[in-house]
Amino acid sequence: MKKLIIVRHAERPEILPNTVGNDVMLTDRGIEQSKIFASLIDLPLISVKSSPIGRCVQTASLIAQSLDFKTEYIEQCKLLGDPGFIIEDGELAWQHWLNKGHDAVNQHLISGEEKWAGFYNLDVASQNVFSEIKQLLSNSPSGTHLWVTHDTILATLSSRIGGNSFTLQDWPAFLGYLEITLDDEKILINYVQSPKL
Repeated sequence: MKKLIIVRHAERPEILPNTVGNDVMLTDRGIEQSKIFASLIDLPLISVKSSPIGRCVQTASLIAQSLDFKTEYIEQCKLLGDPGFIIEDGELAWQHWLNKGHDAVNQHLISGEEKWAGFYNLDVASQNVFSEIKQLLSNSPSGTHLWVTHDTILATLSSRIGGNSFTLQDWPAFLGYLEITLDDEKILINYVQSPKL
């Protein structure tokens, strides 16, 4: 079986209002949860990608270390954050968060159809990432790939490729994940909002 797990980073402290919080790292609990999360991953672990933001790299490294995957092989990927596959212009996109609020932007990410300044067309961008995922799994040996990202990236992708209705109540908690499996040439998608750790 071939599998990709796309996971939100582990627990971090609250981010101050009207700040991006790129420098905010994991809490002690988040560190422990990352190590526990590793036990959910089927081996062999073939590859690990992470958003370049520190808390994602930290989560990826802790999981990799728990599974004896060499951390120097973790690839940092800007599609997963900083800015992520959804952002065309970070300054323009940030204005929506400041002017409309997080709930309005998050609702747009999961179901908005119009194009907002600073964002890519979210349906097209999500389908492009999904095509990349299908190609990755098709060309991969059996095993698991891991991508560590942020809630906005995970929610956008989950809502737009998952085939299920996705609401703000489904928003990914820390270490919530999307599991995409290729089994007998069939793609299976499973979303877990909040794993029991």
